[in-house]
Amino acid sequence: MDEVIRTAAVLVVVMGLVAALAALLRGGGPGGAMAVLLDFLVAAGLLRLSLAQTWTAIAVAALTIVIRKVVVAGFALSGR
Repeated sequence: MDEVIRTAAVLVVVMGLVAALAALLRGGGPGGAMAVLLDFLVAAGLLRLSLAQTWTAIAVAALTIVIRKVVVAGFALSGR
């Protein structure tokens, strides 16, 4: 089961890259593409967290979410 979750996490990252590229090409701009990519990275991090269950893994997942919020907020402010 662990191997299935690890494979799913890698697939989510790859799908995130593809979705971010699609968002960028469809006119979403770099902010929109980055938000899409970071959402997928958060999803992959949560999948990995289901395996690790350590404080370090929890901290990495939380840090990924904080970085996503800061980056998206930064793009929103620069777009004004």
